[in-house]
Amino acid sequence: MKKSNLIWPFLGVALLFSCQSKENKEQKFEERAFQLTVDSETGIYRMQSSDAQGNEVIAGAEYHYSIQRAPSDELPRVKDAEGNLFVDNVIDVKISRNGKSLFAKRFTKKDFASLVESSFLSKAILEGLVFDKVVDGRLRFAASVCQPQTDIFIPLSLTVSSDGQLRIEKGSVLDEEIPGGESSE
Repeated sequence: MKKSNLIWPFLGVALLFSCQSKENKEQKFEERAFQLTVDSETGIYRMQSSDAQGNEVIAGAEYHYSIQRAPSDELPRVKDAEGNLFVDNVIDVKISRNGKSLFAKRFTKKDFASLVESSFLSKAILEGLVFDKVVDGRLRFAASVCQPQTDIFIPLSLTVSSDGQLRIEKGSVLDEEIPGGESSE
């Protein structure tokens, strides 16, 4: 297995355990596994907000990144096979180099439309985004667009160069075929 394939299981495990608390023990496993809460009045599911930050040093420059995920009532809701409604997420990524802003972008699943078939995208939510590693002087992040409460997802790789340029590509899922298009810049 390639090293790059190791981030996808980590993304799932990180999402599984990052926001659990003792109060959530009574939730169904599916709700805990995907950090879901359900509105008792509307029955609409939403993922919990999350916030991650980190620092990396590349060629003597210090990079700081922050990743914030939040459910968005502004986006269309997604219905699963059982008819459950899910709120989609937005993810804000900010990167600074030596204290000066380098990159800032709010991601929705539509940012990956050139890589993911529209039939999949219409049934999916933007699940998460995590820092992966530094590759060739660039910060690499792993993202996932998934069908809610399933293990069906499209892994994506995002790299940000030292001048703030973004490149998005499909990630790989072991030896499986994944739907989508070509890489985007």
